[in-house]
Amino acid sequence: MIASTHVGFAGFLYLLLLTTAGVGLTALNALAVMVASVLPDIDTGASIIGRVLPPLTRLIERKFGHRTLTHSLPFAALLLLLFLLPLLAGIDLFACFFVGYVSHPLLDTCTPNGVRLFYPFSRVRCVFPFDGNSPHRFRVATGSKIDRALGILFFTACLPAFFVADQGYERFIRVAQHTIESAVRDYEVYARSSIVLASMEVHDQMTGEPLRGRFQVVGALNPHTLVFKGPDGSLHTVGRDFESDYSADNIVCVRGEPARTTVRNVEMSSRFLGSLAASDDTLAESFLFGEVVTDGNLLIPTRLRRFSPVSGSGMRIRMNYARGCDLRDLNLENVLATGGMLTVKTVRKEGSSGPLNADFPPPSGGILLTCIVTPGETVEFRKQKGDTVRAGEILAIRTVPTVFDEQKSLNDRKRESTTSQEQARLVELDRGIADAALASGSDSLECGNACDLVRRGFASSASLVRTELKWDRTKRALGKLIAARRLIVGRIALDIARLSLADAGLRAKAGIHALKSEFRATFDGILLDVRRAQFNGKEKLVFLIKRLPS
Repeated sequence: MIASTHVGFAGFLYLLLLTTAGVGLTALNALAVMVASVLPDIDTGASIIGRVLPPLTRLIERKFGHRTLTHSLPFAALLLLLFLLPLLAGIDLFACFFVGYVSHPLLDTCTPNGVRLFYPFSRVRCVFPFDGNSPHRFRVATGSKIDRALGILFFTACLPAFFVADQGYERFIRVAQHTIESAVRDYEVYARSSIVLASMEVHDQMTGEPLRGRFQVVGALNPHTLVFKGPDGSLHTVGRDFESDYSADNIVCVRGEPARTTVRNVEMSSRFLGSLAASDDTLAESFLFGEVVTDGNLLIPTRLRRFSPVSGSGMRIRMNYARGCDLRDLNLENVLATGGMLTVKTVRKEGSSGPLNADFPPPSGGILLTCIVTPGETVEFRKQKGDTVRAGEILAIRTVPTVFDEQKSLNDRKRESTTSQEQARLVELDRGIADAALASGSDSLECGNACDLVRRGFASSASLVRTELKWDRTKRALGKLIAARRLIVGRIALDIARLSLADAGLRAKAGIHALKSEFRATFDGILLDVRRAQFNGKEKLVFLIKRLPS
């Protein structure tokens, strides 16, 4: 066989067999197959490879002859052993070389003289096909028209084989099927690294109106349903009859532009729904999945027998492939979520410069400020929606609870009660002291008289002792009353000081609480909205402020 026939046959085997076995479809592997397919003809100077290496060719041809050593299977096995280490280093490249080499002698068995496949152990020439009555029937002479026609046939067969190898046999079968299940499997493979497009011929389930064209696929609901962007920009489903918006007559998914997909979970407490879909990155698109609880009752219109990315009622909203435009169309962009968890899937085309892990900004460039109000507190708003605010300005004030005033009033009543009681005791003691002072003065006078009488000899010393003892008792009684009065006065002063200190503590706490109750803006901006929400049994105030450019 001529060189072109060998190259075509080896290339066909490579595309049909090796790629099926998992060998990569690369230019280097193809080159190895083609070079190896003509290498056995190094034993003849008439070949292309023989003219490239004439000294080695003359040596082999003179010693062994044509289609002997280099065309034998034992020689191919020897090459296998010699290239064992390269086999371990790169099995794909070696497999291509070996198959390309072996394909040459196998194809030469179809020539009239055949090939000594088992040389030097056997000199029997192997031929194919074998016919004992007519040995040369169905065989191809080297350089004949049939030989050249076979080369053209093999090269022609390489074209569909290359298409199958490039797509993969599973992919080829799915493309041949054109079913929705095959399209879903293709989407799951391509969506890992690319935008996925679908060439489809479908019809509307309700109206029967046909739809043809290529549309972007954004997801798969199940093994037989895809979600795609329709010509109106809305999301629709295509799948089986009576289960989707459109029924698939003919559909094939293809790989589009390279893209990266990131998935993250976002806790939705005190977040606006629009904040998850807002982005300045025009090469990215976000899809929301999950359920959230809102701060008010909502009524979301349902689309009869149509795919709805956003659904729900009351205070719960369910999302399935919801986008920012879907939220805006339903006026849900500025709805405040009080709970729930959403999964955000972001698809970015290659070349997007936005940070992958950045937090989502609120809608319209706003920034959220929150304030917690405890039970019993009331709020006085100093700024209203639409007002311009400056950094440090008071947005709202939480009123100080009356517990501080009540405690101060109780302390005042305690002070008045204590003072009045002690004053009454002081009045009683003062009367007792006055009486004791009079008695002491009378006893002092009596003692003086008794002392004078004893000195004159008109009274005995015993009477003097009795009067002195009596005067001493009255003096001690007077001293005790004076000490009791001092004790009461000191206790009154201590109680008043203690209550005054408690009042000071209450005033300090009230001042701190009043300071904390002032909720101030931290930057210049415009107050877009004020929302109230429940949070762990407390009320949360959420201020949405749009920052003014500096």
